[in-house]
Amino acid sequence: MKRIIKNITYIFICIVLLNIVSFFIYIRWDFTSTKRYSLSHVSKNIIRENTKKITVDFYVSEHLPQDIQKLTKEFLSLLKEYKSLSTADFTINIITPNSQVTEFTATKAGIAPIYKEVRERDLEKVQRIFIGAVFHIGNKEAVIPKINFDTPIEYEITRLIKQANDTLKPVVGFVKGHREMPFNMMSQLVNELSHLSEIRHVNLTSSRSLKQNNVICIIDPKDSFTAFELEQLNKYLNEGGRLFIALNHAIGQLGNRNSGFINRTGIEDMLEKKGLKIKYDFIVDNNCGTIALHQQYGLLNFHSNISFPYIPIITNFGQHTITHGLKSLLLPFASSMEQKREDNDYYFKSLARTSSISGIQQAPIFFDFQKRWTQNDFNHPNNIVAALLSNDKNNSAIIAITDADFISDEIVSSTPTDNINFAVNSIEWLADNSGLIQLRNKFTTFSLLEPIEDYNRDFLKYLNFLLPILLVTTGVFIHHRRKRHKRSERLHSAD
Repeated sequence: MKRIIKNITYIFICIVLLNIVSFFIYIRWDFTSTKRYSLSHVSKNIIRENTKKITVDFYVSEHLPQDIQKLTKEFLSLLKEYKSLSTADFTINIITPNSQVTEFTATKAGIAPIYKEVRERDLEKVQRIFIGAVFHIGNKEAVIPKINFDTPIEYEITRLIKQANDTLKPVVGFVKGHREMPFNMMSQLVNELSHLSEIRHVNLTSSRSLKQNNVICIIDPKDSFTAFELEQLNKYLNEGGRLFIALNHAIGQLGNRNSGFINRTGIEDMLEKKGLKIKYDFIVDNNCGTIALHQQYGLLNFHSNISFPYIPIITNFGQHTITHGLKSLLLPFASSMEQKREDNDYYFKSLARTSSISGIQQAPIFFDFQKRWTQNDFNHPNNIVAALLSNDKNNSAIIAITDADFISDEIVSSTPTDNINFAVNSIEWLADNSGLIQLRNKFTTFSLLEPIEDYNRDFLKYLNFLLPILLVTTGVFIHHRRKRHKRSERLHSAD
């Protein structure tokens, strides 16, 4: 009896000690294949190097739907993991906006409420939900206005910490002087980049060195580059510079002309010497977007949406940090590109291709909206539309894509694609050596069970039901046999 009491006491003491340790040290094991519930090495390094006090005010409503509760739990778990690794003071405040005062405080802090339809007791209602966080890092304040399943939570938290500690931001320069796309036509891209980068204009006609720019972007130039400007870009690359190039190489004119032609700027020749050749064609793809077409039948006038193969939807991506997690790109009028075997130090890697049912049409072309497309029109599959050129000798790199309109606000706001993510990923990968870009497409997801056949499902169901019974029965039988054996031995020894 004393031994039993002693063992129980030891167990009790161990449980108390484990609870005390777990209060100060936060540990969790991640068994997912993608490690989506674990902090990356990038986040760990950034939080460990942080020396500023961090206070997180997490505004979250009560009585949340089940899926939002999971998201809330995951966000808090991530915060606790950051806290366990932080060498500076890290405080987490959970605030429930359950009154007019707290709701006003949340709204004033920048937390935007979301409205979600929920079902409760056979009744449907619209619930007003607050789920966002305010980060106080040193003397700086930043807000995640709303957290949902489309929010790369780890990226946002790590970005805010890095942003508060970085005194020098990487410089991203945008070339001007060739009628490039203005900032007000790609405001979403500029806004995303401004979080971690300093945005500047670059004039290639100046004799000033371009080395101060971590990345130089060339977006939709319409006029040709001079020999001096191309020499400036080549010199920049030779010094380890990095370029992001989005060309409207194939120009489609819809309306009165309904035709397409190629616009040369001279950048194509520079890329070809590095090992990337842009062809003089228009890509057509069976996986495509639509356009609104005005039609008239007698006295009736109406608009209808028709599939337009000249606007390919790209879902075939190469394996790279830039494209990790991307689902689709929509490219209005794009040309194909290929690797040009040249004697140079640049390594060619495809980043995005068209589908297996795609083709090319040599420019110039005429758009026939009444055309009946057949399999013969898509006889040139898997055309490259975006590629990376990298040089390990001087650490220079070029990312090129044969469309520029894909990042315009008009396209981005009207299509639920990853256009902006691809552009931001590319530019941040070129500009950032910390590896933060790897987290942009790391979302909180809850995996669904894969469907299985009826036979396997029934087998697992009965196995799940019968196996515990079988184990218990076997255990009882073995225990009974042992006791019977011991009883038999005692009887024999007594005789």
